[in-house]
Amino acid sequence: MLVGIAGFVAAGLIGAYKYRNRGSMSTSVFLMQLRVAAQGTVVGCLTAGLAYTMAKEYLLHEEPKSNTRPDE
Repeated sequence: MLVGIAGFVAAGLIGAYKYRNRGSMSTSVFLMQLRVAAQGTVVGCLTAGLAYTMAKEYLLHEEPKSNTRPDE
C-alpha cells in the first residue's frame, strides 16, 4: 500500500515536470494519460502485495500472525 502511494506521488511529480514540456498536446489529454499512469502504478503495487501474501500463505504454508497475547 505504501509503495503504491509513493508511486502515485512519484507519477504526480513526474507529470508536473513533464507538463511544462508537453508540446502541442492538450491539457485534458495530458491529464488523462497521467491519471492512467498513476492508477496503473497503484493497481500494480496492490497486485504484487496480494500475490506476495498468497504465495506466503499457500506456497510456503506460513500461518498468519495472531494479534492476541499468549497466556502466561
